[in-house]
Amino acid sequence: MRLQERDIQIIIFIYILGGVVAARHIIDKFWPGKSLRAFQKRMSKLVEHGYLIRPTKREWRTKPIPEAIYWIGPSGMLLLVSHYRIEIEGDFTIPLNENKQRKLEQQLRHNRIAWIREPKWMQLIHDLAVVDVRLRVEASLAEVDSFSLDEWRNEHDFRSDIDVIEFEVTNRDGTTTTVKKGVCPDSLFIILDQERQRANQPARMRFLLELDGATHSNPRFGRDKVIAGAAYIKSSEYKARFGVNSGRWLVVTTGRRRLENLMRQTYQAIGNRSELFYFTTFEHIHNSNVLVDPIWWQPGQGEPKALL
Repeated sequence: MRLQERDIQIIIFIYILGGVVAARHIIDKFWPGKSLRAFQKRMSKLVEHGYLIRPTKREWRTKPIPEAIYWIGPSGMLLLVSHYRIEIEGDFTIPLNENKQRKLEQQLRHNRIAWIREPKWMQLIHDLAVVDVRLRVEASLAEVDSFSLDEWRNEHDFRSDIDVIEFEVTNRDGTTTTVKKGVCPDSLFIILDQERQRANQPARMRFLLELDGATHSNPRFGRDKVIAGAAYIKSSEYKARFGVNSGRWLVVTTGRRRLENLMRQTYQAIGNRSELFYFTTFEHIHNSNVLVDPIWWQPGQGEPKALL
């Protein structure tokens, strides 16, 4: 097939957003207000020639797939290799058998390029929600002067090179225990304040994203997420990765009642250090400017505030 520029941009778009997106993400970006038939016809061509993959009929029957999705196929990854000028060794002529796909995946991993060959089915809903939040952040930034997205790191960027930190937790009997734990946010993004940058002032704000689907008990959230998350920002491992010990955790959850419970657990777990955590709901994310509208709550504070 003859690739169009839009085809290339679609593959890059999927890669940048973590490797798996919903059909609606592609439609909103590349076919807004246009015929769905044209979208389906073009995507079928990309799937047919191995640039993209979509679920099979069997996967639709056996996997927890909430909506139509796409991820990148072998031809698509080789296109990215060429686009980003990644050096790989060996003959990777299409079509690639399973053995060559594994070799390509290994070489890409060596170059810190993640190829999602199959979605993580059990966390697919969660991963699509992360994409939703990222797109809302980018749309919100487009409405704000002087601020821009400096960097976005996906979960697999951390999982492939996870930071393991040591920190102390207080037991119920008042004793303390030293704990080792790997910390892996759902994403981390950095916003650049261009006005402060021009004034040679600290200009980057780091936000660690945690999506809460109400699958953990409130006490477990405080124990597993809050204490470790606060310790991570102040850790030497965090400073080695980002050069500073500054950042805020953004927790997005299912509703106001859950939000209030999580805030209470956060304050009980780390007290005044809970200022490192901001909380909001998915509803607020989808219906607001997530950066400048006052939709974020902090433990111990009565009124919501804006991030910027």
